[in-house]
Order: sequence, then structure tokens, then C-alpha cells
Amino acid sequence: MKATKQRIILTDYLSDANHISLHYSHWYELDPLVLFSKLDWTKYEEDVQVINQIYSEVFDEIVVDKKSLICYWPLSDDLDGDYFELQKLIENRKVDLEIHKKENEYFESSEINKMILKKWKGFVCFLLEALMEDIAINDQVDQIATLTNESGTIVLFRMEQNGGFRYSFASTQEFFDQVPSCLPDLEQTAQSLPLFDSFMDMLENLLEEMDLGAYKTQFSDKQLEKTYYNRISKEFKIKNLIQYWLNTYSLN
Repeated sequence: MKATKQRIILTDYLSDANHISLHYSHWYELDPLVLFSKLDWTKYEEDVQVINQIYSEVFDEIVVDKKSLICYWPLSDDLDGDYFELQKLIENRKVDLEIHKKENEYFESSEINKMILKKWKGFVCFLLEALMEDIAINDQVDQIATLTNESGTIVLFRMEQNGGFRYSFASTQEFFDQVPSCLPDLEQTAQSLPLFDSFMDMLENLLEEMDLGAYKTQFSDKQLEKTYYNRISKEFKIKNLIQYWLNTYSLN
């Protein structure tokens, strides 16, 4: 999906003292104390269920919902090797890295806390490495629209191939589970998901398979949105296309 460039802010504020998030609504925060209150993240290396549970939520927030990240990171005047490792992970990615520094002496006061902080930095690097890979894969797919009814949501999308596009559709679960594993091999994609040479070909197939009149829609491509509603109006012989659009268009 083509999206606005996301941001990662490293801060040595903890959540109870973190005022950055008050100014933004589209953020996800990673804080060691808050996360530990939910589950013991320090076991991420030895317990696969821990990392799976954490990454599932982080993936939904950062990759799916396209939120930016505010992450606790102990900052000092001399940035250490862990920071440069993290910086290297983000280089040449469509993500901006920023630093908001404020000394937090309480959390760095004891030797045991320093050990925890070292583990936290390793944990953050582990998460960000996986996130950068998933964001890169996700950027190869351009989500066109979502069609939603009581049964669930259908994602319409396109993938670039040899300077052109191939079009397809999938349920949200299929879209986020299967499509990334198929890229960049479109022949493999065709084995699990339908591929069409044009948006209209895909739309004709959808009309044969389902009642599109029962779906609310949200488009990111205005030209294809116009094409969609023009074709729908002919299919259902809709006289008042504007009223139909108002009834089925979703602002959510």
C-alpha cells in the first residue's frame, strides 16, 4: 500500500511522563513497563508465544494500520552501538527516525535496571528488523479499496509487474497472511489468489461471485472508484447513482 512516510521516535520518556503522544492520534507506543504489565516481554527469546503475541499486535498497528511508533529507548550524550545497529535497520526504508531526549534517571538508577535496559534494546531491534521487512513487502502491494458487509471485508489490490499492474482481491485475512508470502513471485500468487490484467476484469469476476450491492466501500483510488460505481449502476440499473454512493460509501 502506498502510504505517507511513517515515523519512529525514540524517547527516554516513559509512558506516564510521555507528552508526545498527546499531540498525535495515529501512534503506537512501545514502553517496557506498560508492556511488562501485560506479559513478560523479557522472555521473547526463549518463549515463542511471547514474541508471537507481541508482534501480532505491533504488526496490526504499524504495518496494517500504518501508525507511526513512539518507542522508549535510553538515550545518552554518546550514542552507543545498539543505537547505530537500530539506525542501520531503518536506513533506506520509508521511515523517518527521530530522537526526543529527556534524562530519566529513575529508570537507569541501578545495575539490574541497566541489565533490563540492555535486554529491552535487543528486543526493540528484534521487533524493528521484522517490522522493516514486513513494511517493505507491504509497499509492493497497492490496496485499492475495501468492501465490507456483515460477513467481513474484501480487499481489492494491485501488484506491479513489468511496468504494469495485475489486479486481485482477497479477504482481509488472506490479504495479510498469503499475499506477503507470495511476493515477489506473481506466478505463486496466481496459485492461491485470482489475478486479472485489468481492474474491470476483476470487477466483472466479483459481480459474478457476489452481490456487491450489499457492500459498503472505501476507495483510495478515485478514478477506479468512479469506474466501480459506473459499472455497479449498470449492473443494478441504479438511476440515482449519487444516492447509492452515499448509502454504500464508508467514511470509517
